[in-house]
Amino acid sequence: MKNQERLFLAIGGADPELIARSERRRGSRGLGYIVAAAACLALVLIAGGGIFPRTTPPPSTTRAPAATVEPGTVPPPETEKPDPDGWRFFLPEGGSEIGALRLLSYAPQSAEAVDFLIYVNEEQYAIREEKGLYSIRSTNPLPEDFPECGLDIFHLSAVSPEEARNTAAEALADRYKTVSLDDESAVLPKIPYLRASAGVDWNSEQAELWFVDDGQGGTFVLTARYFLEAEEGMGMQFRDMVSSFRVVPLDRIAHEWMRSLYETAERLFPALLSNDLSGVSDLLAEDADADAYGENVWEYVTIASVDYTLDNDKDPASATVSVKHRLNLEEGESYNYLTMELTRQDGQWKLAWSGIEK
Repeated sequence: MKNQERLFLAIGGADPELIARSERRRGSRGLGYIVAAAACLALVLIAGGGIFPRTTPPPSTTRAPAATVEPGTVPPPETEKPDPDGWRFFLPEGGSEIGALRLLSYAPQSAEAVDFLIYVNEEQYAIREEKGLYSIRSTNPLPEDFPECGLDIFHLSAVSPEEARNTAAEALADRYKTVSLDDESAVLPKIPYLRASAGVDWNSEQAELWFVDDGQGGTFVLTARYFLEAEEGMGMQFRDMVSSFRVVPLDRIAHEWMRSLYETAERLFPALLSNDLSGVSDLLAEDADADAYGENVWEYVTIASVDYTLDNDKDPASATVSVKHRLNLEEGESYNYLTMELTRQDGQWKLAWSGIEK
């Protein structure tokens, strides 16, 4: 499924005339077609989500080896500010004050997996994904007659941030009274930014969009939507969460616990879905309750995404890993979740429990 097909599939409530205009432009302005649809997707969806699946047979889950630290090198303290032109990866400063750290692995069908992290205020918001979009919504929804409020994250492959921003601005001009472009915003410095407003009434819809380079020739689009009266409340909370967004470069030095967590999870879930733990016995905690389907289903599996939830972003002792997947045994089969509870012992992550949730 291509970008434009995925996006229009998810649009649902988009203005039919806008879709028709985008379709007419397709021959001469392919990028405009894709990003106009993407802009509509972020602004008209009430709930959405999803990740492009990998095709079977599944590829190797071994990632490129991470860079190593020379013997005797002392890693920088946690409080050190990142060098924007450097090669080390740092967690966002003060991220834990925003909410809980969520590590997410995006698995497009025709490209390398793209991993990112964001801190989510889980006391007030919940995050979910389905069919191409991560959606962050309040756990205490507003009345139905209020404008939709939320923060959405989705990915465009082979589209640069500047291209996505400029074409989105053109598309949003049909929906909003004012659309302004900036080279960057204080929330995410050096990231292309767009602000749109439908007016100055208390319930006038507002939108802010950030366009983040994924490091692989594509773009993550983060869209915050709220109404004017909610700007100092929800609007500020969405900006706080956006400020913590980072693409995770797994081929670079990261915190040891993070690199070890990824490596452990990506050894465990193929073994569990293959019903063969002989090669991961070193990753099983004492008295581990390791369960999945009870048979080898790996050859049928499509992996959609992997979601890591940690108990602490500085020195985590436990993590819950949710692997969204589909078995592809029947047409139209829904997704299941392989849930793994991991504990960290002497620097090593080990599986304490696993099971299938539907």
